[in-house]
Amino acid sequence: MLSNVIDTRRQFYEQYKDIFCWYDVDNYACYDVLEVAPSTIERVRRAAASVWQVLTKAGEVMKRFDDQTLVEEFDYPEETLRLIRSNTQAPFIARCDFALTDDDIYLLECNAEVATFVVETFKMNGIVVNHFGKADPNINAESVLKRELNKYIEESARYLDKAPDECNIVFAALSKAPEDIGTVEYLRSLCKYSSRFCAVENLEMDEDYCYDDTGEIVDVIYRIYPTEWMVSDEDPKLGVGLWNYFEPLIYARKVALINPVSSFVLQNKALMALITELGSDFFSTDGLDCRNFLPTFMAPDQIKPPYVAKPTWGREGREVQIIKGADEVITNPDPEYTHYAKVYQQYVDLPCAFTEGEEYKLQLSCFLINGIPEGVAARIGKDVISNNSKFIPIGY
Repeated sequence: MLSNVIDTRRQFYEQYKDIFCWYDVDNYACYDVLEVAPSTIERVRRAAASVWQVLTKAGEVMKRFDDQTLVEEFDYPEETLRLIRSNTQAPFIARCDFALTDDDIYLLECNAEVATFVVETFKMNGIVVNHFGKADPNINAESVLKRELNKYIEESARYLDKAPDECNIVFAALSKAPEDIGTVEYLRSLCKYSSRFCAVENLEMDEDYCYDDTGEIVDVIYRIYPTEWMVSDEDPKLGVGLWNYFEPLIYARKVALINPVSSFVLQNKALMALITELGSDFFSTDGLDCRNFLPTFMAPDQIKPPYVAKPTWGREGREVQIIKGADEVITNPDPEYTHYAKVYQQYVDLPCAFTEGEEYKLQLSCFLINGIPEGVAARIGKDVISNNSKFIPIGY
């Protein structure tokens, strides 16, 4: 019986492997639909819009701190500080991950810089739920994404004092990362301007310009490649830090990034600790509500179990610890993230979801597209929602 389900699932998703080739990694994509009430979808969208306003205001506060505070207390790489303060572009796309409890909806983290899960949310969710005869909560999401992507490219071109059709627009990801490539290629399919894919490792630069793999000068780069990786990259032949070339080009507006480095501020989980420190009264003066934020701190002695420890620049649930008590610690270790500072966030139980005869924890996410809350989707996993957790389509 189970083998029949697996075969049916594979046959279904195989039809869409040209846009969703990573569906079968660890049985990632579920062949099922989780029913979620329209009212729940709307609550998640409202929560996403609310937390985005708070995060944006807190980000402006963060940018005003001195260098020492940003580096030593909030874990920013020193090499990024000039761009953090000077770049005025708002992020194009971000993903907020939520826990739904009996009491409210709580933000777990915001992936504001290089958000993935885009193909699943804006394309595949609708395909699967329609296949099962359900309604897609994201029926208008792709058209919003397309409209706002092209608007942002036009804004990026103006940032460079160019017309968009004069720009060499590149969508970039690592050549050995199928999900990242699939994500940028999907987004590229929505771009109405001439563009091309270029592997991140094939981008080159000198004191004057950034170049693609054909040697052409690059104007706009849509990248799925985190800033903290860019900062640490070196030319393998020369041993020269590539950020030493790239940062001045961005600062001089010779190349524009999507998302821009301003999104790096909102990506830092330390921002949630700053929001806790500032307090709800600070934000309420602007009519903002912090009810969707969990108490978060920069030191473990400021919080009592149960809580979650996660790296400031962690991704995909790596190096996350759930501390429920002295003798009950759940970890998802990853040596790549051990050197980062951590934040300590109050723990909340994720709701349960059932599929294929198993029980999972459920996390709902909502994207912000140019600040518009559009695109809600779900992942299910065990104790820590990580890169190995599953995509389950949602509908009603």
